[in-house]
Amino acid sequence: WIWIIAIVLVVMCCCLLVIGGGFVYFRSQNTSYSNGSEILPNVTEVIVNTITPEDTVLPTPEDTVLPTPEIELNDSQPVPSEQLLMTTRSGIWAINETTREAVQLSYDPLDDSWEVNDGLSPDKKFFAYFTGFGGASINPRLVVLDVENQISTLQLELTGPIIQPGLESTHGDPAFEAFGAMQFTDSLAWSPDGTRLAFVAARDGDSADIYLFNRTDNSITRLTDEAGHASALHWSPDGQLLQYMSVNTFGTGAGFDMEGLWVYDFNSQKAQLMESLDSNGEEFLAWMDNSSFLINSFSRICGGLYNLRIVDATSFDQQVIVDSGFTAVAYDPENKFGMFSVAYNYDNCGSGEPLGVGLLIFGESVPVLGDDGPIIGEIGRKKFEEVIAYSIGFIPQGNLFTVYGDDGLQNIYYDNVYSLNILPEIKGLKPYPAPSGDYWAWASYHSGKTGLWITENNDNPIQLSPLFTGTPVWSQDGKTIYFIENNQLFLANAPQFDTELLLELPGVELLALVK
Repeated sequence: WIWIIAIVLVVMCCCLLVIGGGFVYFRSQNTSYSNGSEILPNVTEVIVNTITPEDTVLPTPEDTVLPTPEIELNDSQPVPSEQLLMTTRSGIWAINETTREAVQLSYDPLDDSWEVNDGLSPDKKFFAYFTGFGGASINPRLVVLDVENQISTLQLELTGPIIQPGLESTHGDPAFEAFGAMQFTDSLAWSPDGTRLAFVAARDGDSADIYLFNRTDNSITRLTDEAGHASALHWSPDGQLLQYMSVNTFGTGAGFDMEGLWVYDFNSQKAQLMESLDSNGEEFLAWMDNSSFLINSFSRICGGLYNLRIVDATSFDQQVIVDSGFTAVAYDPENKFGMFSVAYNYDNCGSGEPLGVGLLIFGESVPVLGDDGPIIGEIGRKKFEEVIAYSIGFIPQGNLFTVYGDDGLQNIYYDNVYSLNILPEIKGLKPYPAPSGDYWAWASYHSGKTGLWITENNDNPIQLSPLFTGTPVWSQDGKTIYFIENNQLFLANAPQFDTELLLELPGVELLALVK
């Protein structure tokens, strides 16, 4: 019996050891898991919502939360507001204008097919861009950088389960057209106060729609769901309306197959069709006020522009200014004055009679004569000069109209009607006035002529570079100009404007500057 009792005691001790060991093991596992949870990095939740007005049929996908880590891009101090952004093929850099220190903010591959200034928020604290359109194996993404704190606040895939990279095989396919919409002009736009970013994406369904990123809570909301592909986004000055158009197919170079002209009203949270379109393209020019805008159409039949009109986004009323064919147009929203040109004889372009070749002006300051004299508030038009102009631009600094002919820039008009003398050294180049207006930069534009010059009060031309092509950027005080050539960033300071090398990135192609 003694031996039996001893054996039983040994067995019981073994069982207790096994149970105790298991308890210790699982407790240690639980402790390890808890400790691991404590050191996980913070994630910014991107809440995806869908606004569904009562009288608008929209799909209602389930709300999802997309974890987007706040990726810290650099350990140095935050970049100050006086900075210069530079896009390259391999990412984005920030240059401190005071210390001249350069910091790489992102490493995404970028291309030069979009207007980089659209990505900078009005308060200059955030920069948004698209990346990943270069290959079928990469999902295109929207990235939003917090420039001051040097972190990425949003990384969002632009496609969903239906529209995928690699499916955009041929013209007319939904994926092909959706990708075209996302890469079209003005496919992202900041609200005037800089708190919201509207952008085009194809995350739901088989077409490109408008989505909204809200900086305050990092939420993503789908706004629209047209049959066509949304494109060309333009906020009203008060941020209450978003004007855009929808396209069935973007074509192969001879124009679009248009669907409609739309406006999204943030008060009613509804997208409204203002006009069904039969044109081959629409060109937005400017908002006239908080509710009406200026726009014109393009026709592949006549190869010209037509139907220059003002559209009221609340009543949908239209006022046609030019119903005949024309070549180019520009508008000054501050002075409510514009110019358009006719360089060819346009037949079958619009409903009006063909106009003669020349430069014409229009606006509230151009009188419309009634039986009792000029009609106040009406928009008139008249022939201005007998010149052939293929392009017209407007420069807000100085309220300047630039007119381009066979040899590039041929006329600059100020105060609506006065022509500025252009020095022979800079004829054919495009002007870039400094914010102060004391100095002007002159750079290449359309004519094939290269070079970068500086003038002071339209005198004393100084050549900075004989081979420069692109767009230079002025500092806020107008005393320093920046420009890039190949893989080098240069600056020149007033008044001598001696050129200095600021940054060189061997093997990296520099694309554009943003200020």
